[in-house]
Amino acid sequence: MQNRPLVEALKRSRHYGLYEATFERLIPFLESATPSELFRINAAELADGLQIAKDDVRDFFLYGTADGIFRLSWEFHCPHCNAVPDFKHNFGEVKGAGFCPLCDVNFRNVLDSNVEVTFTVHPAIVALPPSIEEEYRSAMIEAVKQNSYSMPDRFLSGMDCLHSAVFRELFGEEVLSAEESLGIERASLLFTDIKGSTKMYSDLGDTVSYNVVRNHFKILFRDIEAEKGVVVKTIGDAVMASFRSPADAIAAALRIYRDFRAERLDPAGHLEIRVGVHTGPVIVVNLNDRIDYFGNSVNIAARIQGQVQSHSVGFSKEIFEDGAVRQELRRFLDQQSAEGEPVDIMHRKTELKGIEGQFDLYFFKDRA
Repeated sequence: MQNRPLVEALKRSRHYGLYEATFERLIPFLESATPSELFRINAAELADGLQIAKDDVRDFFLYGTADGIFRLSWEFHCPHCNAVPDFKHNFGEVKGAGFCPLCDVNFRNVLDSNVEVTFTVHPAIVALPPSIEEEYRSAMIEAVKQNSYSMPDRFLSGMDCLHSAVFRELFGEEVLSAEESLGIERASLLFTDIKGSTKMYSDLGDTVSYNVVRNHFKILFRDIEAEKGVVVKTIGDAVMASFRSPADAIAAALRIYRDFRAERLDPAGHLEIRVGVHTGPVIVVNLNDRIDYFGNSVNIAARIQGQVQSHSVGFSKEIFEDGAVRQELRRFLDQQSAEGEPVDIMHRKTELKGIEGQFDLYFFKDRA
């Protein structure tokens, strides 16, 4: 076994118990991988080839990176020639602006478009040939000259990495500098709020209400993570979360709707949770040393939540017209009807504060 030091290091690592199942399925690759296969590992392609969930493979390498077994690289592809003119090992060092000397052009780094995350075995574990990086760069430059260099069809994007609870836990201190921002072409955003929370604090007192809010956060966080989302921040008793797809966001919203319908948080009883969902472009920034999102899409998602009148979910036309969302909604409506609690999807034109023009709002309403 040519890579015994790598396999043994993974078995000894402090996070081994968290990724053991994935590790067992990766053993054939880890034991036999050539030096070139341990350089710039594409976690998405590896997951496809071994028929393992991409997120499980991603988190395996993140744990391994935290344990000093792999090195993570944020690679910035030029949108014109697809080459990688620069990379960073730490997210805190990532820059919003890039420059390609091969094309002599400036470009903007977009996490779900031209930012690829790869992993390379750490030199302290397995020493790769010193020439391997230079050979890769020479081959890349030659391919660019022949207009044949391209990004892989499947790759782990920067957005995939940010939407990992493991990344947030292990590398949460890695934030952009206060002057930097990165783009995301399409993030699906979810906002929640408790209807009547002010009255709850007045009726039950601060201490009891705080405990209710804390327990409600546990349910929200569980439902968000169950649908591959991440909590961006809490604002009082409200939550902002981000997802990679509209279907994941609406699936989390449906979980929240059903769970708070079913569960009492005494002495408050059943909480009415208002949820707003929207999808669109955002920018990623550093706010108070935490990863945060800004932009018009964020404002719209928050305004939608504010339009919801009771325990319900509101969402935009962009969410409603997504094909995978339609499938989620159909399953939800069928399930509600089968359980004797039918729900209708309503539509109305409305105005959102700070947003120009009429807005198409969709929301749930209990069938009379």
